[in-house]
Amino acid sequence: MAYAAYRAPATYAAAIAVLGEISARLPGWQPSSVLDVGAGPGVASWAAAAVWPDIARFTLVEAEPEMIVAGRRLAPAALARARWIHGDVSADSDSADLVIASYVLGELREGGPASVAAQLWSRANGAVALIEPGTPAGYRRIIAARSVLVAEGGRAAAPCPHDDACPLVGEDWCHFATRLPRSGAHRAVKGVSRGFEDEKFSYVVVSRGNVLRAAGRVIRPPLVRSGHVHLDICGPEGIGRRIVSRRDKELYRAARDLRWGDAIPPDMPTTRHTEQS
Repeated sequence: MAYAAYRAPATYAAAIAVLGEISARLPGWQPSSVLDVGAGPGVASWAAAAVWPDIARFTLVEAEPEMIVAGRRLAPAALARARWIHGDVSADSDSADLVIASYVLGELREGGPASVAAQLWSRANGAVALIEPGTPAGYRRIIAARSVLVAEGGRAAAPCPHDDACPLVGEDWCHFATRLPRSGAHRAVKGVSRGFEDEKFSYVVVSRGNVLRAAGRVIRPPLVRSGHVHLDICGPEGIGRRIVSRRDKELYRAARDLRWGDAIPPDMPTTRHTEQS
């Protein structure tokens, strides 16, 4: 229950952000079943039910019995008939259209991200979504799993706009953030006064089918300057800084609305632009 009060709001916000990207990159795709591995009390499944209200079947795998107890008590109506399995990632379970492993890879006692990714892929009829903390270690786990999923024939849907190796080098890492409001109860549990928090996370979504890839992805908070917006973008050609000038009126308006983690508009330049006003 402490986890549900302290951490669940943030992990739910991250799951909503990631699953919303699936909806954008796989337009028209409607999963009818979800397999939530390492489910905890079911937070990622709550998010899936919010994004796709017509999901017919949920299967949740969790190793900690008390998490299952909490999950059953807290389950929304959409998960009233969910099947809970007491076990780890290797537990026998049916395949599903969407397989989710949220904040799980870093808790593995045996094997590693690559081994688990292969197991999850074998159970996915449509797509796999992996979410980890937005730390260098979390990113490395996501990249290791992504490599396996792509090698198995999957197509990266988000955040990556390509199937190539991640172009970030050195100590840099790919992560994003979502801001969530804190209720009075949430603030009391955490012993804080600020009415919001930012959850940083790394993730990847890999699909068995065709994807509507983004032209590029904003990988750092945009810098809005007088007459310009500076965007760090990952695109099919690699990482680059895009500077959108006020002279490009429509693109400038679009660039001002972009946030960290957003897909860029299809008509935005994907090559370095250094025009100064």
